[in-house]
Amino acid sequence: MKQADLILLNGKIATVDEQFSFVEAVAVVDGWIIDTGTTEEIKKYSNNQTKVIDLEGKVMLPGVHDAHMHGVHTGLSLSTHFLDVSFPKVQSIADLQAVIQAAVDQTPAGTWIMGMGWNEMLIKECAAENRTPKKWDLDPVSPDHPVVINDYGAHRMVVNSKALTVCGITAETPDLKLVEGQIERIEGTREPSGYLNEWGAQVLVWQHIPALTDEELESCILRMNSELNKYGITSHVDILGIGGNQLFCGAWGEKSIAIYERLAREKKLTARVSVNLLAGIDGIQSYQAIIEGLKQTKLPEFKDRNWVKAETVKIFGDGGGWLRADNQVVEDHSRSTFPGTTDEEQEAEIIKTIVEVHRQGWQLGIHAIGGRTIDTIIKGYIQAFQQYPRECPRHFVIHGDDMTLENARDAGKFGIGMSVQSIAAYTIMDFMKMRFEPARGESLFSWREYQEEGVNVANGSDSNIFSLNWLQGVQFAVTRTTINGNSYRPDLTSSLADAIRMYTINGAKQEHLENVRGSIEIGKVADFQVLDQDIFSIQPEKIGETNVLMTIVDGTVVYEK
Repeated sequence: MKQADLILLNGKIATVDEQFSFVEAVAVVDGWIIDTGTTEEIKKYSNNQTKVIDLEGKVMLPGVHDAHMHGVHTGLSLSTHFLDVSFPKVQSIADLQAVIQAAVDQTPAGTWIMGMGWNEMLIKECAAENRTPKKWDLDPVSPDHPVVINDYGAHRMVVNSKALTVCGITAETPDLKLVEGQIERIEGTREPSGYLNEWGAQVLVWQHIPALTDEELESCILRMNSELNKYGITSHVDILGIGGNQLFCGAWGEKSIAIYERLAREKKLTARVSVNLLAGIDGIQSYQAIIEGLKQTKLPEFKDRNWVKAETVKIFGDGGGWLRADNQVVEDHSRSTFPGTTDEEQEAEIIKTIVEVHRQGWQLGIHAIGGRTIDTIIKGYIQAFQQYPRECPRHFVIHGDDMTLENARDAGKFGIGMSVQSIAAYTIMDFMKMRFEPARGESLFSWREYQEEGVNVANGSDSNIFSLNWLQGVQFAVTRTTINGNSYRPDLTSSLADAIRMYTINGAKQEHLENVRGSIEIGKVADFQVLDQDIFSIQPEKIGETNVLMTIVDGTVVYEK
């Protein structure tokens, strides 16, 4: 009988298999599960060389797969010089200025100051005046330092006057094409206000900020891995590629792909990664930019796709949301990120791009918040399947905030998945729902109904935008109660088992790796997490307070609280 390297005994182990069954113990050899069962059954695999962990009745689950996040960018945001200006830390312009002032006091003049997290609806002056932060909100405390602060969603930024000067953005700077983004002007003039929207506009700033070195990118990855492990996360997605080379100091760029692969070969990674390729050159989302970006993309040879792989193309279908024409609450229905002067022209460009990327053999994940975007990309996915049939590409919708049951039925029928973020709903649903009629707004994020229609719903954090605490996301899914204590349509809650599936086996399915990870079964990798509370017996409203005591990746303990 083969002796185990590691056995875990006396636990309440949720296998997340087809029946969502429980066992007491697990045996591991070379990072793979060789048996599960009772404590007595598994003890037979032990000898004096075996590491034995007594779970003492605690709950153990498969490691979490974060199905949508920005990994290197998360590592950058965890660095000491990156400013956090999110709520509740920043609730007023004075709060924002205080954070910047503290950085100015410790930073040599002329050095860039950067950060992320503002939400104009949660800054009292901005909410009262129906505006975003502007350069004059930053200038009083930063006359000698260029400052760039992204919003919580990363699509928008505000910079101060010093940054505009350094970047040469003036009244004479030509307006951008709609597909590139927006340089906002002060009303009645061409003077820039300091507010810029979308990637093409952001590149005008980021190209003047020193890019991260290879050593700094490696530090970001390792710092981020360590943080993931604290939350029981053992695998994740990252968004990287040629289209991100000039965004966020290169934290979205293609260099990190090769660094991930090198770190995996050196056995330094403590979380597996699936790279979604940001292919649109300079971040531009158009058929030409994306197809040309894919043509120029050069990937390393991946030694073990269970650790690092890049088989998916990430496209931004919209920014803040391309809403359906029947939305009666918000007058501005916005637009897609794709070129076109009409909705129909934009739709045609998106579908043309989907079909070609699919034809080339890639999996697709498309950012879609607004209903018009969701309608369009599902239509495009179906057209691609039917024009170029192939075995289960498992294209997916990222976010899918305004998904309808009709969308879900089509998605279920054609094997289209969703990559959602219930931690986002937990955090911001209170004001997101205001963009919709009350009945529609309160029924957003109905993941249980989508799953009942056959949609594979995987869950993640969208870090560094939202918290990595997946258990808070589970809490929202099973209660539909937000961070502010507001409950919406509790009849649409998910079961606890389904909420856990979204963070484990469903994420593995999104990656075409359900035979390798996502559940605790014989023949799968030994990626586990141990919790300090029994989430199967406590009140659902307490699940988010649960902590991870231990995280195991590939049969090795990588985190202990």
